[in-house]
Amino acid sequence: GGSRGGMPRELVTVQVGQCGNQIGCRFWDVALREHAAMNKSGVYDEALSSFFRNETSTTKGSRQLPVGSQISSLRARAVLIDSEEGVLNATLKGPLGQLFDSRHIISDQ
Repeated sequence: GGSRGGMPRELVTVQVGQCGNQIGCRFWDVALREHAAMNKSGVYDEALSSFFRNETSTTKGSRQLPVGSQISSLRARAVLIDSEEGVLNATLKGPLGQLFDSRHIISDQ
């Protein structure tokens, strides 16, 4: 949630099935492109924090970086669900695969 006393600013998408995951990937592609066009400084800002976590790798795993820091590694605030692993594997191996946290992927297999 936000520290401003209002509604939380973070959004989480839930992508379900082949169509939902394909539309979701297109959404993330557009979100990244639009933000890149508006934010030339490479700083993790409020707009980005609504849709993405900014993480850095440490020896103990990853650590979330605060708003105002340089962009290190963005992770989509998303849960991907599909009964078939094929669609999810294709997403993870695709050009946006690094955006998704494997702990947030749910499949029957």
